[in-house]
Amino acid sequence: MAHDPAVGRVGRETIESRGLWARSFRLRWGISGRLGIAFAAVTGLAVAANLLAVHEIAVIRTTRFVPVAVASPPLPATAVAAAAHLPAPSLPSAGLIAAIMQYEAALRSNVVVHNEESDNRLDDAQRNMQREGRSFQSRAAGVVPARQLLKLQKALLGYRARGDEMGRNADLRQEALDEYALRLDALDAHSKGALDHAWKIFGRVIARKCLIDLNAMLGDIRRRFESLPATDDYDHGALDGVAASETAFSVMLQKNARELAQSQGQAWVDQMAADMAELHTLQASLIQLDTQRRMALDALDQDSGGLVALARDMKARDEGTSAPAASLPVSISPLRAMESPLEPASDSTLESTSTSARRSEHAALIGWISAAVVLLMLLISVWTVASIVGPVRRMRSATRRLAGGEAGVQVARGGILELDELAVSFNQMAQQLASAQALTRTYQDQLEAKVMQRTRELQHLAEHDPLTQLPNRRQLFLHLKDAIEQAEVDGAYVGVFFLDLDNFKNINDSMGHAFGDRVLEAIAEQLRITAGPGGFAARLGGDEFTVVFDSAASEEQVRNVGWELVRAFHQPVTIGGRELMISISVGASLYPDHGTDADELLRAADAALFRAKALGRSQLTVFSPELLEAASAKFSTEQGLRHAMERDEFELVFQPEIDAATLTVSVVEALLRWRLADGRLASPEEFLTVAEESGLIMEISDWVLRSAIEAAARWHHGPWPDARVAINLSSRQLLDSRFVDRVMDLLCEHRLPARCIEIELTENVLQTGAATIDVLRCLRSHGIAIALDDFGTGYSSLASLEQLPLTRVKLDRTLIASIHTSARSAAIARAIVGLCHGLGLEVTAEGIEFPEQLALLVDNPGMCLQGYLLARPVPAEKLLAVIDTLPEHVQSLLLSAPVITRPPTEEPARAQHRAVSALPLRRSADRQ
Repeated sequence: MAHDPAVGRVGRETIESRGLWARSFRLRWGISGRLGIAFAAVTGLAVAANLLAVHEIAVIRTTRFVPVAVASPPLPATAVAAAAHLPAPSLPSAGLIAAIMQYEAALRSNVVVHNEESDNRLDDAQRNMQREGRSFQSRAAGVVPARQLLKLQKALLGYRARGDEMGRNADLRQEALDEYALRLDALDAHSKGALDHAWKIFGRVIARKCLIDLNAMLGDIRRRFESLPATDDYDHGALDGVAASETAFSVMLQKNARELAQSQGQAWVDQMAADMAELHTLQASLIQLDTQRRMALDALDQDSGGLVALARDMKARDEGTSAPAASLPVSISPLRAMESPLEPASDSTLESTSTSARRSEHAALIGWISAAVVLLMLLISVWTVASIVGPVRRMRSATRRLAGGEAGVQVARGGILELDELAVSFNQMAQQLASAQALTRTYQDQLEAKVMQRTRELQHLAEHDPLTQLPNRRQLFLHLKDAIEQAEVDGAYVGVFFLDLDNFKNINDSMGHAFGDRVLEAIAEQLRITAGPGGFAARLGGDEFTVVFDSAASEEQVRNVGWELVRAFHQPVTIGGRELMISISVGASLYPDHGTDADELLRAADAALFRAKALGRSQLTVFSPELLEAASAKFSTEQGLRHAMERDEFELVFQPEIDAATLTVSVVEALLRWRLADGRLASPEEFLTVAEESGLIMEISDWVLRSAIEAAARWHHGPWPDARVAINLSSRQLLDSRFVDRVMDLLCEHRLPARCIEIELTENVLQTGAATIDVLRCLRSHGIAIALDDFGTGYSSLASLEQLPLTRVKLDRTLIASIHTSARSAAIARAIVGLCHGLGLEVTAEGIEFPEQLALLVDNPGMCLQGYLLARPVPAEKLLAVIDTLPEHVQSLLLSAPVITRPPTEEPARAQHRAVSALPLRRSADRQ
């Protein structure tokens, strides 16, 4: 042991010497081997000591004296004579008392554990008590007064009666327990039966959660009840847990009764509720029976105590009449001697012990073996500690160096087998870590280079538009801020130009978005060239661009730059082999005249751009305060329209169209009004253009359609069955493929015939294409009348009569305005009326405001008249009253109208030709 190489390696310093020792000593002991040697040595010592102890056992001899019954020697004559004068033997109350105690114990056992064995034990104890009682009474006759014996007899009978009553209560308690178990089993069977009928997927039950919860609660009730000892009393404290589980079960059952009745049936729910109610009843019965049982046991204790006291009292009275036994010349009682002549002299066992031992001859040997084992244990311990501490220290040092970043750290091998293997693994790990660190440094350098590259790219993307590579909105604001600060120092102007491509949507729709992107790239390049070194071009989004001109000397210079931008796009642009003519509209604003920061200048330039686009293509507009006011008013109108539908601010008014021949009303036109916050009714001319541009026209037009049909339905099903309502449509509604279905659904919903509505539209519907004409023909096929409004004001009025499926033509108010003052206007009106009648179309003249106009038009057959002179638009609730007064009102107007001298008529063909030729070639945006 002293030459163990592992111990010698602890003090060596260099790795080379340790390696030589490791190679020279191949056998390495692990901690398991060393501990095994130690335990083997201890085991050998124990075996040797045991063998020596077996051969050196001390002999111990014990002598035990067993009592033997020996007859007492004959008493002397004097003692016999004395015994002849002794009183009768004392009463044997000990047997009766023992019988009472035995009966009480058997009765308690039977009450607590009620089974056949306890019943048999109780019967035996009862017979024994009866036998002892009769024996005691027979011996006490003549010794104890009869009154005492009668009292004892009554007490014994009452004691037995109480025992019988407790037995019956025990039977009732057992029956209640059995019934509780049956009810619990029934509930369990119902619950599990419901679960058995549930779906099962991959061994998992798919059922209602309330049913699964009920089953879990029922299991909790069973576990709580079965955890109660069967021999203990059940009171409110012991059954609190069971009662809480039962209450939770009842609440859950009642809460989910409807759901369970749907899935399991009402009978199932009623049976579960009945069983749970029975459990509550049985639990209360158990508590009551156990309360009675405790009271009976307490009374039993009192009765048994009274009986024992009475028996002892009788014995004490009997012994009090006997002579004292101290005068006997013998050492035992004469009565005891006569009753038990063979009684042993003593109840204890006498033992005599002697011990003999011999000296161990091998005591010295055991001592030497013990010392050798202790020495072996010490050497193994030192060897093991040295083989662990040294390698652990080397491992800790290497670990610190490795954690400090030193690569290629190696640990010298040595020590116990496990630590030597750990050193090998550590060295391998250190080599792998060194390789991994070198690889990580390479990857980190590559990653840092890539991150720097991506950062530069992201910085460029954050500052430039990804499509055109122009600076974006963020860079625009930064540049504009710097330009304003510099202009403030220099006292110069800064020009801000807002550019928008004209009709760029048509390019996207016809050529595709990919081609549109190429157009935007070409525009950006052209702007970059045109702006030059003194300008800054940026893209805001879509087809909107911005150019900033720094340090302008005057407003005129800014204006010239704007026109240069416009003219730069007068030349065709070649894109993908195609030459395109692209124009731009430009709005301009100046610092400091139109704003002092970037937001104000861009807002002013945007307002100017809106005005430039309204003037046409290739226009430049410099901002003026009126433009901002118009833009603000437009914005306010748009916001008000968005809230008007929610606040129910739109209203319909109705203007009659009077038949000139009969002076009756055949059609009323539904006109839209917007009630503003100040109570004023705004006409469509004030907000329809904004509604068209903001896209709200569809929602507003749908409201008009629905409201007009509802009003027509009320009149049709009420006081005016022949009502017809003319409804104005927008061209966008006709582009909706669901429009016809929408109209027919509304008519069906309100049970309104198609003849009761008339659709009015303007000539610009022809600009939407053939699809809208097909929609009108579909409406006409359903019996809905079609009227062309504002006829005589457009380029294609005659084409409208030929292409559209019309039933009525409404002459524009500008055509009617001068028929009483101009013979040419009157001739044109007559020609159009004749043309329409020739085509089988009804005609309405709108905008009649003077009696002279009425007098000229009333003579035309098949005409309808409409205008403020005849009737103004009124709400629906006032319309019928106005219609009733119209015939009389028109007659009074005709009677008061001055006589009009008609101009000489020309030949019909030539007059009609000249009237049609003279149709005005302008379009009016006025709507009534």
